[in-house]
Amino acid sequence: MWMEMLVRFTVGGGLIVLVSLVSKSKLPHLSGLLVLFPIVTVIGFFFIGRTASLRQLQNIALFSIVSFPTTLGFLISFYCFLHRYSYRSSILLSVLVWFIIAALVIVVNKYLLHIK
Repeated sequence: MWMEMLVRFTVGGGLIVLVSLVSKSKLPHLSGLLVLFPIVTVIGFFFIGRTASLRQLQNIALFSIVSFPTTLGFLISFYCFLHRYSYRSSILLSVLVWFIIAALVIVVNKYLLHIK
């Protein structure tokens, strides 16, 4: 259990370092692409897949697709907030937007979609 957590932590942290290094390179815009690399998704599905059934993985993948507006909402609000606030405030406000949209996704799933 602890070894698995250490591997997850190391891989995730390594990718964050990579994104930071790319942002300081001659092509900093590429860090925008790397930030969206689905590392949490890849690592999550890898480790969930070790114990979950294929049906459970399909449902998790489907709910991830339905939840995509949370990411889009975060990115759009972050871009917009940067015009008025510091980057730290913009991040915090955008996380709030993410939570609001996530709550809406959960409600829509509960009453309309019923993905389990």
